[in-house]
Amino acid sequence: MRAATRLLTLLLAALMGLGCRGPAEGPVKGVLVVYPQELEEEVDEALGELQIYLTTVDREPVFNFSSARLQDFEGSLRLRRTILFLTEKASQIPGELASADGVYRARDVWASNQLVYGAVLPDVTNMDALSDSLLKAYNLHMRDFIYGSFVVTQMSSPERIDSLRELGFTIDVPKSYSTEVWRPEEGFVQYQRFDSENCALMLSIRWKPAEDGIGSGEEAMQWREAVARRFFHDAQEDSVDRAKTTASPMVLDGAEGLELLGIWRNPEHLNAGAFTSYLLRHGDRKYLIDFEVYYPEGQKEPYIREGWTIMNTFVPGS
Repeated sequence: MRAATRLLTLLLAALMGLGCRGPAEGPVKGVLVVYPQELEEEVDEALGELQIYLTTVDREPVFNFSSARLQDFEGSLRLRRTILFLTEKASQIPGELASADGVYRARDVWASNQLVYGAVLPDVTNMDALSDSLLKAYNLHMRDFIYGSFVVTQMSSPERIDSLRELGFTIDVPKSYSTEVWRPEEGFVQYQRFDSENCALMLSIRWKPAEDGIGSGEEAMQWREAVARRFFHDAQEDSVDRAKTTASPMVLDGAEGLELLGIWRNPEHLNAGAFTSYLLRHGDRKYLIDFEVYYPEGQKEPYIREGWTIMNTFVPGS
């Protein structure tokens, strides 16, 4: 009986060990590229095709590629959030990955919340599909990071969703953002997060009756300027840099309008930064959902993507 009990205990421990992978590690926007040494030139060329860029204040790369030789892929390297195998033979790609249209994929191979991809060079013909897969992985990791899978203190706040629902909309504002301005009687609320002494993030929601549509890109920029000058702290001289701001049509949960991406400037304080705005109309209301980044010393792209992740949870209507 004791032997049977001991055997059962060992089997349960083994099964639990197989299912209890730790969380994936490393930079949220990082991609570990694993390849055999003889493919170094081909891999450099492939990464040039896979990289995409986002222009905020400057043109910034979206992916942070790091590399490891195939024979060195072990230990903590196996725990990275996003891993990409580029090989010369299909047999060099781990068997856990399944192929679809020339791109190999798998989840949670060596860690939880991990995404692993693979391709055989030069056989892979659709680099765009592979790049899109890496971007989807980045977006998923960003969402997990913001809403708590990796950083417990940044979980979303149901209480905030409920309080905003009373105002006629919802948006999932993480707990890491403090309430800075609460003026619903004037149609405005604002939340802030400080990632460091020199990095400030600001999420603002402005709403008002929709007497007309969103209008042109220029009209959308004018509205964004008016909101900043009226409601943002010490921002009476804020302006939108027209030469470096784009306006694109968008639809979010049935609300239609424009997305702005560009630069805000304040000549009074000699500072500037990146911002993104959704200007939407839904029913008898117009909304401005704005995310502003002040981070003069580093890349703005990850913070703009953080803003998009939060802003995309916006749902109009109560």
